[in-house]
Amino acid sequence: MAHLIMIHGSWSGGWMWDRVVPILIAAGHSAEAPTLLGADPGGTQFPSQPITAWADQIAARVREAKGPVVLVAQSRGGLIISEVAERVPERVGYLVYAAAFLLPDGASIGGTIQNAHPGAAPIFSADAATGMTTVLPEALDRIYSNTPARWVEVARANQCLEPLAAITTPISVSEERFGSVPRAYIEATDDQVMPLSLQRSMQARLPCDPVFTIKSDHVLPSSAPEELARHLIEIANRVERLSD
Repeated sequence: MAHLIMIHGSWSGGWMWDRVVPILIAAGHSAEAPTLLGADPGGTQFPSQPITAWADQIAARVREAKGPVVLVAQSRGGLIISEVAERVPERVGYLVYAAAFLLPDGASIGGTIQNAHPGAAPIFSADAATGMTTVLPEALDRIYSNTPARWVEVARANQCLEPLAAITTPISVSEERFGSVPRAYIEATDDQVMPLSLQRSMQARLPCDPVFTIKSDHVLPSSAPEELARHLIEIANRVERLSD
């Protein structure tokens, strides 16, 4: 039995995966979707170095997990699973990027987006005094363009802040550790935040196998949970076979 740990993207929490977790468990795997430090409903403080703290948080869960681990990420979560693989490569069976940032050492989300489409309309506002960012209300229609209305409202009701540092901090990974863990990519064809061209340019630099393509908006767990889960089960089964 593989254990899947799913990492949410910016301005959200573990609730993002609520439509996916039951499908994975019904298929015979164990799964969890932790909320990253500071993004919980209780409003605990965000860490001053969020990428480092979040990667440490998830690496600790990987060390405690029984059986082979599959790390799955959406959007900004891609940085987290990459850095977790840097910390505990021997404990991770697969990295899965579901319309997630797959970045080389030294790159950041902000720089990657700016280089990919510098004229794109912003999706968040930043408060220089607090160092926090907030999703612009009008951007939700682009982020969740294919998601059923009832789930868009769930997202709207549960949006939280996101540290600007998570967007500007460069990733720190190596070919020897992070690069030794197998990677898969799940593309979202209708993504209006991270266009398919950007998803594929990241894969060109850091190849993945397998690669799946889903007609979905940026948030695959909300837009296409069944199809996403089907591909995750396929990868989990592969990891399980390899660990036998």
